Amino acid sequence: MNYYKKSKKILKEKIKEDRKISKTDWDNYAASNCLFSSNTLMFHVEAKSFEDLKERLL
Repeated sequence: MNYYKKSKKILKEKIKEDRKISKTDWDNYAASNCLFSSNTLMFHVEAKSFEDLKERLL
């Protein structure tokens, strides 16, 4: 299983549900569901902030 792809897919879904999702909200959800944190996803996508990450994923 590729946890990066799974994390990215689920984060996209969460952003579509709630565009105002915060970094803390995602990190709590990710920790509870064995997904990558916002910092790890930002590193892979080369985003400067969580807001930048959300824009790049949509």
